[in-house]
Amino acid sequence: MASSNSSAARVTFLDVDRQEEKSPKKLGKLTVKYNRKELQRRIKLEEWIDTQIQDLYQTKDGLRNEDAEPEIDIDDLLDLSTEEQECKLQEIFQECSRPTEEFTVELLERLKGLRKISSMMRK
Repeated sequence: MASSNSSAARVTFLDVDRQEEKSPKKLGKLTVKYNRKELQRRIKLEEWIDTQIQDLYQTKDGLRNEDAEPEIDIDDLLDLSTEEQECKLQEIFQECSRPTEEFTVELLERLKGLRKISSMMRK
């Protein structure tokens, strides 16, 4: 009868995948095609809107209530016609104590020709 010998030779295979795990993996890059000029125009518009809203909601003593400041979603406005945009902006600013007509007219003018982010990313 053959007895089992614990010192019997064993064959092991080197796993190629394990060697690759030791070396750092390179991170892939994700690129998106977009119109840089259009995105820059949009960023400038968002910064302008933010500045104007801060000015509109600043109190006489120089303080401002950030909770009272409304948020304007440019993409939502771009889904609407010009008349609907104006109505939406009037609705947003109904609680503002300062006059908003000048801001509204300027914003509507700046929105002309601007495209939604989702449509810019498709190209």
